[in-house]
Amino acid sequence: MIAPSNAVTGSTDLRAAVCIAGAGAAGITLACELETLGVDVLLLDAGGPGWRGGVSQDPYRGSSAGAHPPPGHFRRRAFGGSTTLWGGRCVPYDPIDFETRSYVPGSGWPIAYDEVARHYPAALAYCDAGVAEFDPAAALPGAAPLLRGAAPGGEALLCERIERYSLPTDFGRRYGRRLGRSSRVRVVSHAQVVRVLRSDDGGRIAALEFVARDGRHQRVRAQRFVLALGGIETVRLLWASDPSGTGYGNHSDCLGRYYTCHLENVIGTVRPAAAAPAPDFERTRDGVYARRKLQLGAAVQRRERLLNIAFRLHYPNVADAAHGSAVLSAVYLAKRALVPEYRRILVHGADAGDWPAHLRNVIAGAPSLARFGLRWMGRRVLARRKLPYVLVGNADGSYPIEFNAEQTPLPDSRITLGTERDAYGMPRVHVHWRCCEHDIESICRAYRVLRDGLASQAGVALALDFDALPEQVRGSVPVGGHHLGGTRMADTPARGVVDTDGAVFGLPNLYVAGAAVFPTSGHANPTLTITAMAIRLAHHLKVSLDE
Repeated sequence: MIAPSNAVTGSTDLRAAVCIAGAGAAGITLACELETLGVDVLLLDAGGPGWRGGVSQDPYRGSSAGAHPPPGHFRRRAFGGSTTLWGGRCVPYDPIDFETRSYVPGSGWPIAYDEVARHYPAALAYCDAGVAEFDPAAALPGAAPLLRGAAPGGEALLCERIERYSLPTDFGRRYGRRLGRSSRVRVVSHAQVVRVLRSDDGGRIAALEFVARDGRHQRVRAQRFVLALGGIETVRLLWASDPSGTGYGNHSDCLGRYYTCHLENVIGTVRPAAAAPAPDFERTRDGVYARRKLQLGAAVQRRERLLNIAFRLHYPNVADAAHGSAVLSAVYLAKRALVPEYRRILVHGADAGDWPAHLRNVIAGAPSLARFGLRWMGRRVLARRKLPYVLVGNADGSYPIEFNAEQTPLPDSRITLGTERDAYGMPRVHVHWRCCEHDIESICRAYRVLRDGLASQAGVALALDFDALPEQVRGSVPVGGHHLGGTRMADTPARGVVDTDGAVFGLPNLYVAGAAVFPTSGHANPTLTITAMAIRLAHHLKVSLDE
């Protein structure tokens, strides 16, 4: 059943075995899994069907320090959450991401890699991203290696992997009908959760309080409560709900700390060898769009004391007409039609605003642009499984190199509350994000490993000014939609906010689902692992309810 909050409010509290706050990838996956396991669920969604923008986004407004984008970027108050916006990239974490590494302070997950990895096949099914195969030789029909000596899983300097792409799947549209017809799941839309209420003895959570669409306050009582509100909003609620101001789960001053994103930038260029596969999207054997990437082997990371990182061939800066591409110039001229988050991604360098040069590219390349337009219409606009984005090289056949890099989890990279309040009376969030010199140095050393790996390739060379590299890397920005670590998982309250099952320390019936519990970020986009962790949590909740 799905109903707006003003239709279900009343004088009595709502009840369920499990109450989930948040209807993004984590919350919807968790609700679907619990339904399959026979558990009665109440799912609270702050938005509703479709994203309206404007005033509906007001609770997400806040402040941020440094290069971090506004806290509301890449977040959506809508049924489906940020999956109404995401690009669909599905990448698993690596075993080394779970290790305690002496050169990465704060590293080490308190659970084994296999506890999450065994749920990746089901998570890929939820995301509509095919089977759990990321070796290009096995996943891509007739695949030739992008680079000679780039082993899929060996200990070469560079390891070649693929990343799979979802439809992209809007979880609200994809699973709304299923949840709407369910007799075990009730979805209450336009329900803004404003407080988590302790029991009288303080040892458990008694209820969640939400504000309905008509302004009335309503409570939900349940045996188990799960916060699946995203990496920023979950922290805000845990801070704001505690009357003492200490913050729930904040026994060791970890709440909101160790906040990470992923560092990304586009630095250097490479021209692929003539015999290499075209650096474009390919279809896997099961029909999913995929892209190749290069990673550094785990042994190389340990030896060189490197954070995890992935390199991809990328499109040039769309704003620089020197790329000579009619397609990219057309994208630049039309970019105002895109949402702000994607306008920010397109321009990854200087923007001279040279509209006449872009118009000249479009006119000179009109025939190729027309052919591209027809292909784009068929492969993106009309297709159910959509081509993820445009990938075009420079006029000379070279491609810029994009990286996504892990960050060191730092205690002073933190989410706190600001002094202003939103329309619901909740304090707005303040994000103080930062990176450290180890992050910068690690990326610079990783580029040197990349150079050495490419040096053995006939006709392939990395064009990069290594003297200028450190300063360029310092100009890298955090990936705005990847909010990780603010309620980090740990084996004791002295090291984190939630335990190995995601339960808040000291409040055993309150859980957190989503990337906020990730102790380290790896290099991978978090959605696939968020989904896998939600599946894992569902099975734990079922067992705990049956005890």
